[in-house]
Amino acid sequence: MKLSAKQFLKRKDDGELNIAFVGMSNIGKTSTAKRFAKSHKFKLIEVDKLIWEKLGHDSMEEFADWQGHPYEEGYAEREALSIEMETLATQKALDKAKKNTIIDTTGSVIYIDPSLRRQIKEKCYVVHIKAETSDLERLKWDYFDNPKPLIWGRQYRPKPGLTDRENIFACYPKLLMSRAKEYVAMADTEVTSSFVLNPDLTDEELLMALKPPR
Repeated sequence: MKLSAKQFLKRKDDGELNIAFVGMSNIGKTSTAKRFAKSHKFKLIEVDKLIWEKLGHDSMEEFADWQGHPYEEGYAEREALSIEMETLATQKALDKAKKNTIIDTTGSVIYIDPSLRRQIKEKCYVVHIKAETSDLERLKWDYFDNPKPLIWGRQYRPKPGLTDRENIFACYPKLLMSRAKEYVAMADTEVTSSFVLNPDLTDEELLMALKPPR
């Protein structure tokens, strides 16, 4: 949704602004969405939560454990099912986005149906939380230490002689690079992960960073 700075702020004040956060898993989407929703009184819809509740799980950790890793048996089938469920959950989130709503999309939003991605762009002001080179090491370790379900698509290509963890670490940068272009294509603006996760960032500074520059 293309907006000027004036239109962005007017929609917010009138209760007619929908914002969607996109970006890599563990990059800071959920924490930023929760913070913005609380400070500016927006409704928050977490797409991941809609999916794991539909699966009958009680937490993100259970959802991640169900989906598993790309080197595990049955992962491809669970990955396909996860994308199907994400498409349905994202459509549900869009249908529920009425007045001043934040949609916290999953990291794999780029894999859902293209027509639904277009709906996101039409109905929401899309903010890309960008991963920088300095984020790579943290994100690789978070894959195991702070697990979230992750769609690998064709980016997991293990090499003989490496352990499962070593192959994940070797393939992760390529996954990140392939996704970055898709996130940028969806977004109306972008901010870096280091910016939104800065503990000294004020609510007003976050608002001003998200709005269009002019």
